[in-house]
Amino acid sequence: MSKARILLVTHYFESHGGGVEVVASKIASRLGERGFGVDWLASNTDRPPELTGVTCHPMEAMNLTERKLGIPYPIWSISARRKLKQMVRDCDLVHIHDSLYFANALAARQARKLGKPYVVTQHIGFVPYKNPLFRTILTVANKTLALGVLKGAAARIFISENALNYFVNLGLDRSKCEFVPNGVESDLYRPDDSANASSIGLDPQRPVCLFVGRFVEKKGLPIIKRLAEATPNVQWVLAGWGPIEPNSWGLPNVTVFNDRKGPTLVPLYQLSDLLVLPSVGEGFPLVVQEAMACGTPSIVSTETASAYTDARSVMYSCDVPDDRGWIKLISDLLKDRDALKTRKSELAEFARAHWSWDGCVDQYERIFADAMESN
Repeated sequence: MSKARILLVTHYFESHGGGVEVVASKIASRLGERGFGVDWLASNTDRPPELTGVTCHPMEAMNLTERKLGIPYPIWSISARRKLKQMVRDCDLVHIHDSLYFANALAARQARKLGKPYVVTQHIGFVPYKNPLFRTILTVANKTLALGVLKGAAARIFISENALNYFVNLGLDRSKCEFVPNGVESDLYRPDDSANASSIGLDPQRPVCLFVGRFVEKKGLPIIKRLAEATPNVQWVLAGWGPIEPNSWGLPNVTVFNDRKGPTLVPLYQLSDLLVLPSVGEGFPLVVQEAMACGTPSIVSTETASAYTDARSVMYSCDVPDDRGWIKLISDLLKDRDALKTRKSELAEFARAHWSWDGCVDQYERIFADAMESN
């Protein structure tokens, strides 16, 4: 088993900044450290990481849809597709993250043709885009392409319960499906009472609400703007990047960081009173787990809260269209900042008890072994 060669296929590398890519990197690095050979294929739009036991292969790709529409869907070149085919032939197992991306679906097809087992880690289900054309396209694609990829997999891993239920409702058999939540590095993401808003130029006497994620519609940026406008006494810190530019809002209570990732996000979690994430159409975001590990309470959409049953009791939630509900919940919670601070140890302990990357990868090892043995 230690000699197994895993071909990992994602749409981007970790440096792109998305949660899917970060998760893929965490799993790949630990597999490499455990003696697996991992070849990671992803679009050449970003710098590949340097990981023990992992060889990265930047694949020539066109990334027009993300630049123009905010929809991450890179298309690989003909030469990249040829290389993918060869590397599928040479591996023992193919591991893809999400079933709908161009190269991921192509990798699944090649694996089937060449008789190689493949495993899918499915992060998201349906994304309720405001644009009706986008919604229709996604619905059709999920019912055809994504469902086909999932049905052909030797194993299907879901990081959230709502994504699992979504595809089961489309006709996916629950057999060969497993719910495996992502992990958190508790040694890095942990409470620190010394963290202070003044370290990033904010007033420590005023409450701080934090958003972490891509600056796109599905992450709730339009809602964040309205919340910031409605709560001028709250300092809003937004960490991420994307086609929506919060600096253009002209709001004095909004501070934007475009270059914070991994360890550099930790102080932002630690000094914030609340993480606010009114996102839809995703699984259980890694940033919620990281915030909770730092002892920071989270307010998420009711959809996101439904992604992880065991964590509902330690999160706050609100319906996405209900701006008044979000404003009231935020205002009520920030009336007693000391009460929020008393929850830090509870949240951090929950994170330590439920989320571990080593425990997560233990399950991946078992699933991979079963998939190869049954092939």
